[in-house]
Amino acid sequence: MSVRVYQIAPPGGFHWINPVDSDDFDRLSFDGKPKTSSWEPVKMELVTKDGDRGGESTDQYTHFPWRGQDQLILRDEAVDKIGPVLDPYGELLPLEGDGLRVAVFNCLTVVDALDEEKSEVGYSRGSGKVREISSYVFRANEVDGLGAFKISQQPGGPLLFTDALVDEFEGAGLSALRFNAVWDSEEGTYGERLATKFRPVDRKI
Repeated sequence: MSVRVYQIAPPGGFHWINPVDSDDFDRLSFDGKPKTSSWEPVKMELVTKDGDRGGESTDQYTHFPWRGQDQLILRDEAVDKIGPVLDPYGELLPLEGDGLRVAVFNCLTVVDALDEEKSEVGYSRGSGKVREISSYVFRANEVDGLGAFKISQQPGGPLLFTDALVDEFEGAGLSALRFNAVWDSEEGTYGERLATKFRPVDRKI
């Protein structure tokens, strides 16, 4: 049975969410290390217009307000239904907001699963660290059996999910979130991860 890996993406037109205080943005950047013992909830607010896109409306309700590929935000029912499913792979950290029940997923499952030689990887000139990955290839034995994970080359980078966990999202009856396929153990890489076109191998709820 093949293993397929996805990144999350916004479906368009749905709520985004940001910290009320811009000084708190860095507190929502995670690197695979636990935060529960020292965590203080961040005050959040929904964003109903995307200022980066000329005020495009983002006013539709979603259980997963968008923050970025490295941050999965859950609200209301999603905390109850998806929280337990995510538990083996990390921790849910509570957030605050007027009239909002919301939390962020901090993924603690970081694996050395990327095949750097076969992937298309950009490195920083100074440090030699991975700067970006435009085409993913994984070692199948390292991701088989996982639901959510990050890779050791980018512990602060995008969250990655497999079909097993996407099935759980779908079965929970929640909305709205896209899962863009980046690699399959039988079909190989799906290429540029920033492609906006919805492809047959992608999934959405």
